Amino acid sequence: MEITVTQNSTALSIFSTSAERQRNSISCECKICGASARYSYYGAIVCHSCKMFFKRNAENKQIPTSSSLESDQSILTLNQWNLIANLVHCFDQHNGYVFVEDFLEEQNRLPVKLRFKYPSVCNFFTSMKRKIQFIFERNVDFLSLSDYDRAILLRTTVEYTSNVASMFILCQYKLCDYPLFYKSTEMIFKSSAAKFTRRIIDQLDPDNTFIKLILSILAFSTTNYTVYKKNMPINLTNIKGILSIQDMYTDLTWRYLLYRYGHHQAV
Repeated sequence: MEITVTQNSTALSIFSTSAERQRNSISCECKICGASARYSYYGAIVCHSCKMFFKRNAENKQIPTSSSLESDQSILTLNQWNLIANLVHCFDQHNGYVFVEDFLEEQNRLPVKLRFKYPSVCNFFTSMKRKIQFIFERNVDFLSLSDYDRAILLRTTVEYTSNVASMFILCQYKLCDYPLFYKSTEMIFKSSAAKFTRRIIDQLDPDNTFIKLILSILAFSTTNYTVYKKNMPINLTNIKGILSIQDMYTDLTWRYLLYRYGHHQAV
């Protein structure tokens, strides 16, 4: 479902810098979208997707930004605000956050010596990547393409979009800070690969919306990153349309950075 908002209300909802909310488990209906909810923030009952939508920029590591009141409101049009809101909402709906939280809750119920064992962590990564793929399959612009072009894009980009998105989620939940989880990760991907991945996670930009925009650009990349053993046709039937979508997200990302940080910090 797409979200339609006014320009000012979207700016305030997306760039809220309020203090970190305290979470309480509640079984109720989300006051925003009507879905099943179990969280309460500042007295408002919200589902997990809506909670993450409003929480994503409240991280302590957030880079200082220019005041929203001083920002040039004309940098982003109303349609572009709506596009950002829908993009973030789609990501938060299908990002697997609930799956990660359930995994952590399940592991924390186990005795310490049984937590984050190799089989459970291996299954965690496999399931998480499968769930993350839905982020891109549910993108409105992706769905506007033909079945053939969608299949080609998935084959050439999903390995990389899912890897970056997985690292983003690992960063959100600081999973690599769990010694037992990291130990199993080293066993799965080898020590050198685990260390390299952890360095990338530590260097990820703290602006969550920016990361989601970058993932959208990558999802529509027409570069054939992956080489397969079987010769598969890679000619897209609507290359101009796909490039237009990629250009749109690239322009949107730049305008977002200008609005968020000003020209100096955006560069």
